[in-house]
Amino acid sequence: MGLGTTVMVVGTEKSLSITWDTGVIEDDKPVLSRQTLKVDSAMTAQEAYDAAYNIAGLTDYIIADIKLVETQTLGPID
Repeated sequence: MGLGTTVMVVGTEKSLSITWDTGVIEDDKPVLSRQTLKVDSAMTAQEAYDAAYNIAGLTDYIIADIKLVETQTLGPID
C-alpha cells in the first residue's frame, strides 16, 4: 500500500463552525470565540446558515463567521 494505491473515501463527516464576536476588546482587537458542532453529513449550506442564526438567537454574541466543514477520511492505510 502507499504511493500509487487507489484512494478510497472511507468516511465523511461534517461540522458546523461558528465564530462568535464576544463584544470584548483586548489590545484594540475583538475577542472571538469558536464553537464547533458535529452535524449530519447531509446538512446543506442553507441549513447550516439557518442553524447558526437559530443558535445565535439563544446567546448574547454576534456571529463573526460561519463555516460548514466537510472532512473525508481516506484509505487504505496499511
